[in-house]
Amino acid sequence: MKHTHKFLGGLMILAIVGVMFALPSDMTAPAGVTGRSATGSAVTSQEVPGLEQWVSEPVAPTLTQAVRDLPAFEVKPQLDREINPRLSTNDNLDPDFRVKSGIDPLLAIQEAAPEASADGFDTPIFNFDGEGYQFLNPPDTNGDVGANHYIQMINATVVSIYNKNTGALIQRFDLTTLGGCTTGSGDPVVLYDQLADRWFLSEFGPGSSLCVLISQTADPQGAYYSYQFNTPSFPDYPKYGVWPDAYYATANESSPSALALDRVKMLAGQPATAQRFTAPSLSGFPFQALTPADLDGLVPPPAGAPGIIMRHRDTEVHGPAGHPGEDFLEMWAFHVDWATPANSTFTQLPDIAVAEFSSDLCGLSSFSCIPQPGTSTELDPLREVIMFRLAYRNFGDHQALVGNFVTDVNGNDLAGVRWFELTSPPATSWSLYQEGTYSPDSTNRWMGAIAMDGSGNIALGYNVSDATSVYPGIRYVGRLVS
Repeated sequence: MKHTHKFLGGLMILAIVGVMFALPSDMTAPAGVTGRSATGSAVTSQEVPGLEQWVSEPVAPTLTQAVRDLPAFEVKPQLDREINPRLSTNDNLDPDFRVKSGIDPLLAIQEAAPEASADGFDTPIFNFDGEGYQFLNPPDTNGDVGANHYIQMINATVVSIYNKNTGALIQRFDLTTLGGCTTGSGDPVVLYDQLADRWFLSEFGPGSSLCVLISQTADPQGAYYSYQFNTPSFPDYPKYGVWPDAYYATANESSPSALALDRVKMLAGQPATAQRFTAPSLSGFPFQALTPADLDGLVPPPAGAPGIIMRHRDTEVHGPAGHPGEDFLEMWAFHVDWATPANSTFTQLPDIAVAEFSSDLCGLSSFSCIPQPGTSTELDPLREVIMFRLAYRNFGDHQALVGNFVTDVNGNDLAGVRWFELTSPPATSWSLYQEGTYSPDSTNRWMGAIAMDGSGNIALGYNVSDATSVYPGIRYVGRLVS
């Protein structure tokens, strides 16, 4: 995979776009970078010790009515309210504890890059209005692109189906009117299961549960199989990934949890079970969640490949000491055996060393940090997680994972996006292929979303804001493969 020095500009409001981003090839790490544990020595894969497996009872689905038969959606004005804020699961933290950092080590490479090239990502393929304000904050806007449609969900919970080719709104509906386990409780997620040509919708279910809906056919206006998976504790901040053997999920429970939902049974509308493991908690964070890999493209992972679960580890925050010039990406392989759950495993893979980053943004526990013009209300930096989605592609001669998270780029709470690409040739382990920090000026950039197309081009969308003139918005940037 060859990368040029072209750096693409044209930062614009993001709609439905086919954008990829280009950064200098100096940011490319050798393909032979070895995974290391947080002790700095090479490690072999190991099953995570002391973790208990939890297996649900079979969940029988409810078949909902068809979306096309729902009543017309009506906006119901109400008082502005907050819905399901992120939860702190660690009350033993010192809110004044700070880990001050210096200049991000990759920032100088970014600043030395040639001027932006204008030949890649100036014009969105489509740019159309999404869903408007529905008296709930945050909106937790989420969406995915399918063969013919784009579906967007926001808290309230409002679902909008668009024609992908024209941008025309086909139907808007209130998810709670669909029936099944829907509650309107928030944290919506939309995924398009490309291998099956089906739609996946989710939100919080009643009590401590996840409500997952799978379209009965490829038509998002048809009926859905509704599954309510109860979890041992409240599954805050749920995120999902499509994989051949399961829909993998993660959540912020009493410990960072990873779940597998029986995808094959769910696609058939049959009773399905869930299996759950937890990862060790990290010191320093009140909120903790893992991130599952999500398959892009029609080439599945190698036969029998386990699901991939990841998080980042800032050694200055979480330990251990002795790594002033590097931090780590932690990975787990989730192998699920539906026939014999006792054979399922949650195996920690070798850690992957990356350039030093800083998770300290206004400390480690504040859910408000990023300023915005004209108000003292600050925005959540979401420092604790690798952002959704962790995008996976299989190119045949290698596999690729792209992800991103926020970092303090100057030691003074300026948010920038750290991105990375991992690769794995057949029958070998994952290693760092390239990484970078995107922060070209004094505007905060955070809460990114990253993906790679079938040619290896990368797109990164992200939030922006500052204290004086840049109001909260979305921009994008791209890196071409050639």
